[in-house]
Parts: sequence; C-alpha cells; structure tokens
Amino acid sequence: MDIIRITMQGYGCEFNRGILPKGGEKKLEESLNNVWLKNLYKKLEEKTKINKVAEEIGLLNGDIEIEVNGEIIIDMPIKSFEALITSESETVDYPKSNGVVLTSVQHQEGVLSDTIFLLDNDFDLSKLKIIKKDIKGNIDNAIVSSLYCRLYYEDEIIPMSDNTSDLRMSRLYLEKTNKKNAKKKNK
Repeated sequence: MDIIRITMQGYGCEFNRGILPKGGEKKLEESLNNVWLKNLYKKLEEKTKINKVAEEIGLLNGDIEIEVNGEIIIDMPIKSFEALITSESETVDYPKSNGVVLTSVQHQEGVLSDTIFLLDNDFDLSKLKIIKKDIKGNIDNAIVSSLYCRLYYEDEIIPMSDNTSDLRMSRLYLEKTNKKNAKKKNK
C-alpha cells in the first residue's frame, strides 16, 4: 500500500461562472463594490440564487511535488511535469443564455492543492493524467489559458484540496447576453 501526497503550488486561479435569475443583478449591486474577498463567488451565491455553469481551481504557473511513502519522487515546474505524463486540453465555452452571466476569476498565490490518498498497489507515474483548461469569454477570447485544474490516477479524479493561497487579483464580469447573439458568434 502506497501513501501518495501531491502538492501544487505557485500562481493560479479560481474560476466560477453562473447565470443569474431575472433581477438577480440588482441583489448583487452592493456586493460589487468589494471584489477583494477570497471566495467571492460563494459570498455572491448567498445574496441570490445563481445557476452554476462552471467551477474550476488550478495552477497557471508553479510547481508540482509528488511524495510516495514520505519520499519526494517529483519536484518540478508544472509545465515540465506535463511532458512526463498524459496531458489533455479542454475548453470551457461561454454559456448560451438569455440571462445575465456572472463570471468570477480570482488569481491566487500559494499552495493551491495539497492532497493525500492511498493506493492498494505501487504508485505508477504513467497512470497519472493532467487536464488543463482554457476558459472562454463572451467574445470567444480566452480569459484564462492553460489552467492545470484536474489530476487523474487510473481514470479516477484526485480531488484538489487544502487551498492555502493568498488573493492577488480579482475580476468580476456581469454580462447581459442572448441566445441569438451567442449563436451568431459561434458560426
């Protein structure tokens, strides 16, 4: 039995996107004066119901450390690590909606994930897979590129946990969209 610890630290971000109910933006007006709150999206969810569309947290630039039974076997930049294992890229598209889309991007620095898990067999680096995502904005641009946000071992997700990071930058977007315009942009 192996005890595995995976730590991802450096500069990353927490991304949340949802669709507000009709009139929901009015309930948020006073909250929009201070976007410098860690976990801003959760605080906004307390003010009004938000239909969550996407949620990601991950590393943009930094290091990954893998420890097996107390011995460090990997300690390198995340971009170099990506070349050692299976890597996939995905895109988080902008939602097609008639409502107001709320997007929160909070850049953070520190330990973004420190996860410990047990394996019944010996750890095999070739069974590890990393997913990086590009987050699309309203006008088909990437508002976040190459966010290393998911790790899998033998096709089972390794949860990212124990975020001990400091907030470095916070962006909040409220955008009124409609399905007709969204379809035209995608053609």
